[in-house]
Amino acid sequence: MMKHIYVSIILLLSMNYVSYSQTFSDATVKKQHKGPYIEFVTTIHNFGTITFGEPALYSFDFTNTGTESLVISNVKTTCGCTVPQWNSKPIAPGESSSITVEYDTKRSGGFSKGITVFSNAINKQVNLVIEGEVTPNLNKPILGQ
Repeated sequence: MMKHIYVSIILLLSMNYVSYSQTFSDATVKKQHKGPYIEFVTTIHNFGTITFGEPALYSFDFTNTGTESLVISNVKTTCGCTVPQWNSKPIAPGESSSITVEYDTKRSGGFSKGITVFSNAINKQVNLVIEGEVTPNLNKPILGQ
């Protein structure tokens, strides 16, 4: 009789383990979006401290994790001190690209600038942010002085 109880317990534990492992593996599979979908590695970049007049460039990398080609139609910034560059050609599903942003460091002090990416993706608008602080450079004059 005890032998039957032990066998029953082992069978129950085995069935529970099998159902748990199937649920766990299903949860780890990444969901692919129907249609184009733009997924950025990061949406915020902090330059930290930048010396006045030095270059400040950053590339926001992204992947089209959707099932159709992605097209970026426009990239707008909150001011003329931030200039974006991007590829206007279609990006196939699974392919990656980037949007490079240059900030004009001829203004001293802290900054936080927004960049809005417009595309044909399911997530039609994505907001990016660059921030940092420009410190004086004794070898270059400050704008307006």
